[in-house]
Amino acid sequence: MLPGKENYRRAIEFAGPKWTPVQLHCPFDGLYEQDETKEARINELAGRFPDDLLQVNPAFKFIRPLEKVNGVLHWVDHWGTAWTDDGHGAKTESHPLEAGYHLLDAYVVPDPHDPDLYTAADGALEKRGGRYVLASVWFTLFERLWMLRGFDNMLLDPLTDETAFYGLRDTVLEYALGVTDEWLKRGVNGIFFSDDWGSQRGLLINPDDWRRYWRPAYARLFRRVREGGAHVWMHLCGDIREILPDLIDLGLNALNPVQPQAMPIYELARDFGGRVCFNGGADVQGVMVSGSPDDVRAHIQELVDTFARPDGGYVLTTSHGLMPETPLDNIIALYETALECCRRNPPDSQVQLGN
Repeated sequence: MLPGKENYRRAIEFAGPKWTPVQLHCPFDGLYEQDETKEARINELAGRFPDDLLQVNPAFKFIRPLEKVNGVLHWVDHWGTAWTDDGHGAKTESHPLEAGYHLLDAYVVPDPHDPDLYTAADGALEKRGGRYVLASVWFTLFERLWMLRGFDNMLLDPLTDETAFYGLRDTVLEYALGVTDEWLKRGVNGIFFSDDWGSQRGLLINPDDWRRYWRPAYARLFRRVREGGAHVWMHLCGDIREILPDLIDLGLNALNPVQPQAMPIYELARDFGGRVCFNGGADVQGVMVSGSPDDVRAHIQELVDTFARPDGGYVLTTSHGLMPETPLDNIIALYETALECCRRNPPDSQVQLGN
């Protein structure tokens, strides 16, 4: 059987994959509907996909560990950002540099080379086999900066205190470069960055401001990855079409999560097909929640027909995490149709697909 790392490489580099790679994960404990029979069917379908991807992450470290107060979780991460989760997703609660840049005098930046960050990943990497290894640098630049300064401050800082902004941006960039170097030393195949630059209706800031204040930092990150022999993946929620040409020019290989309700899939395929590999698309905001199983099947087939060129360019997954109200029958339809997508460029007989 063609190793996963080679098939992913072919899909990402438009070199003719033998099958369309698929990444699916269903956390049953987060769904409202509970049905053991349907869950067993989903697990059975999941077992038919090739085990061709290994995802590794740095450990999530704490200054103050998880504690539950009146049913609500609270913690402080190793950057000093306080978080809370009432069961509907984590949200920032306070930001260590929100009061001003003078606080940097006593602030200690985490060490990207701390071996404890990679202990669990190193154990998994010992068993990588022929899988494609995708490592993450979550909250890469913009997200980490606003988690330090607060969202409104971070939008204003480049305009009101450019020197201080650049200093903090470059400090966070050096941390991201340090994590990137650790992954490259371990021979990963791709590095997954994350910064949500889009809303449902467009970019969060003027694209010219993005190019002035942020593009140079991404240029350094992407260049480090590409020169290290790995692919650049990036998670960018919302409509980011105004800067997608910039990101591609800088070396972006794979775009995630491709939200159909923010960016029309036909326009993406028309304007950027063959230039970047699309990773995502299954609509968790609409079809997966409110459509029928037949709607889901038609939607997944449409995604593959739109994005999966004969030479590659698509890795099928959801447009974000599944919503709690997603019906299990729709998840079954998603998995069944994804298996059919693999048949379009079928792997050899060692990969069991279909009934």
